[in-house]
Amino acid sequence: SISGRVDVGQDRGGNVSAPIAGAQQGILTVEPGVRVYGSAGLDYIVVNRGSQIFAQGTSTQPIVFTSRQSVLGTTGVDSIGQWGGIVLLGRANISNCPGATAYGSPNCEAIVEGTNAFYGGNGNSDNTGILRYVRVQHSGFQVLPDQELNGITLAGLGSGTTIEYVQVHNSSDDGFEWFGGNVNAKYLVATGNDDDSFDTDQGFSGAV
Repeated sequence: SISGRVDVGQDRGGNVSAPIAGAQQGILTVEPGVRVYGSAGLDYIVVNRGSQIFAQGTSTQPIVFTSRQSVLGTTGVDSIGQWGGIVLLGRANISNCPGATAYGSPNCEAIVEGTNAFYGGNGNSDNTGILRYVRVQHSGFQVLPDQELNGITLAGLGSGTTIEYVQVHNSSDDGFEWFGGNVNAKYLVATGNDDDSFDTDQGFSGAV
């Protein structure tokens, strides 16, 4: 069970070779077959820059991130927005640098949509972990007008990150939304999402 914003690690900044002093790295490991659930729209997971998630299910034991209602068996075909979702933050290049900050520099960073957390930097091979055989369902939440949590937010993720065999089902906003970065992904499924299945912003240059 998750309650409120659950941070994996602290923001270590956009400079891969010189992380912010004192900022702690976190690693979240989720075993095959586990269900992780939130009970309300502002229950969500944030994997901060420099930290990692390893959620590696199997074809017969997928990992499911879902709502409390789903665990209790009370969801229906139109159940959306019952918890927040997953926000993955990396240190790869993004296009929305502040002011005159140079593209690809450690300070080319931005605050991600839906929560107060930074993404972007100088690490195109950054590794935020692995999502494999994962399903995210009944997620998404409007924090403010035009500021929503998606099923999975992939912000500034580098090519060292692995995203494959992943489904987002019944998000109240986008299924998958990329903000910059160059992570590759394959075998993605998006069903029943209330906005875009796939959305890209801020110079995403990976392959799907």
